[in-house]
Amino acid sequence: MTVRVRLLGRPSVEPRPEQPFHAPRGRKSWALLARIALADRPLTRSELAAELFGETDDPAGSLRWGLADLRRSLGLTELLRGDRLRLTRTDLWLDVWALEDGTLPYADIGGALLDGIALRDCPEFDLWLLMARSHYSLRSDSELRNQALEHLASGRLTDAVGAAERAAKLQPLDDSMQELFVRALVAAGRIDAARAQLAACEALFAREGMRVSPALRAAAQDRRTQPRGVRAGSIATALLQAGIAALDAGAADGGIETLRRAADEARRANDTALLARVLLALGSALVHAVRGFDGEGAVVLHQGLLAARLAQRPDVAAEILRELGYVDVQAGRHVSAARELENALREAGEAGDLALAALITAVQAMNLGDRGRHVAASTLLAESAKQSERSGRPRNQIWSLGTLARSQLHAGWPDEAQATAEASLAGARRHQWTAYQPWPQAIRAECLLRAGLWREARRDAEESFALACELGDPCWEGMAARALGEVAALTGKHDAAWEWLADARQRCDRVSDRYVWVSGHIALAQLNLAAKADPRQVPDLAARLYRDAVRFDLPEFAAWALVHQARSGDRSRVALAQAAARGVDNPALHEAIAALADR
Repeated sequence: MTVRVRLLGRPSVEPRPEQPFHAPRGRKSWALLARIALADRPLTRSELAAELFGETDDPAGSLRWGLADLRRSLGLTELLRGDRLRLTRTDLWLDVWALEDGTLPYADIGGALLDGIALRDCPEFDLWLLMARSHYSLRSDSELRNQALEHLASGRLTDAVGAAERAAKLQPLDDSMQELFVRALVAAGRIDAARAQLAACEALFAREGMRVSPALRAAAQDRRTQPRGVRAGSIATALLQAGIAALDAGAADGGIETLRRAADEARRANDTALLARVLLALGSALVHAVRGFDGEGAVVLHQGLLAARLAQRPDVAAEILRELGYVDVQAGRHVSAARELENALREAGEAGDLALAALITAVQAMNLGDRGRHVAASTLLAESAKQSERSGRPRNQIWSLGTLARSQLHAGWPDEAQATAEASLAGARRHQWTAYQPWPQAIRAECLLRAGLWREARRDAEESFALACELGDPCWEGMAARALGEVAALTGKHDAAWEWLADARQRCDRVSDRYVWVSGHIALAQLNLAAKADPRQVPDLAARLYRDAVRFDLPEFAAWALVHQARSGDRSRVALAQAAARGVDNPALHEAIAALADR
């Protein structure tokens, strides 16, 4: 029988009838088990002895005792033998492994890794545990959300409510988690409970100086329709076309309501293929056309994914998975996004759609870039742009180039980034894609600033900001306002720079489904300005950026926050910055960390 071990929350070994249960005798035995189980490679005895028992008189002997304690506790006499130590799934079942592969039931999700375990004189392990706890906290939130959405889509409403409720309890101040819980209650017909939960959220948020989003309030409304007689699928098809036309004309509210009616008609016609297409259009509109409604969009897209698979439409399934991956990238759920985008590529391969595969690859690269993997992201984006050009999809090419310019800039290639941003901007103008134009123009402004061309940078930033305000896009507004703040800072106008950067953060963060990378990008600009103009603000700004970067899995920004903390005198942050920056392709960041390490 497989031994079952829980490392989330208070660590424990599940007792077995055939063998008396004895918990490991020491905290270091638990630490040893977690360290080996969660390593990405086999660890040598010398590594483990130095990390966990380096302060003892006999590190190797202490390690042998710890390994023997684990064998005795787990009842596995041949476990962890030899010099290179690793654990496999044939040896044990671990809740953290199940969490990673999406098989852990929602009732078992939650709790800090090795809760209650703290070691003395083990700084390297402490650093590893801090980062591992952050990782599994993110995975727990993401997995609960995914399970709730999947249960909602498939009609398992009791489980949907259970998973969403657990997510909401773990993150009581997370607007999107509360919205999902309220939506699950409404879907289950528990309207009074949904309204009570909304009222409780409003009270809690008010005590914290926050306000619930319009999307959370809208979630408490009962949108379920009463069935009428089944109507022909042609009605749904006509409504689908009308809804898409309205969206293309800029009438987002009317287009979305028309698509809602199209979904109702497709359900009554019992046409799963048509329903999948309608739900793809509706979910995409909620994600892109109306800011603040990504939560509802995700629910709709999961329903569409189920319909697409029932209808055996891999092309539609691939597009839906791409949209779901895009939502997760913007929200900082990078592990979940990677899984969805990998599935999207597989579906696109089945459909034989190379152009769609190129766009999926571009979103994968965006996901890598957000986590600082700019070299790999640049390679993927360059190929995606070429494939989109060959496929005759100019907007896909423009989008890939705009995202590529961002990664080239952070990878330390400003000249290439400027040329790429200019190509993206020229394409957006040529193909009249006004809604995208502010992004490459803001990126080009940053490139011009790096070159010291502040007048040209200010012109680009002003044009980008004016258009973003006209479009009403919070993230575009934030990016452009950040560039204006950087221009002011470069020219010595620190008061104006503070105002622009504060305005940029407020604009970006005014919606609950903001693009978290942009928010972090603005926060880093504020921190850089504080370091030059008002060092007293550095500790608070660095702590906030680090907290947000850890929460949203943005290691590049986390490392920069730690660099500023170390520069302010906290030398303990240097090792943490080195760990956070591993895998991040940013020469300026690594130079800053190296300079701190050499002091």
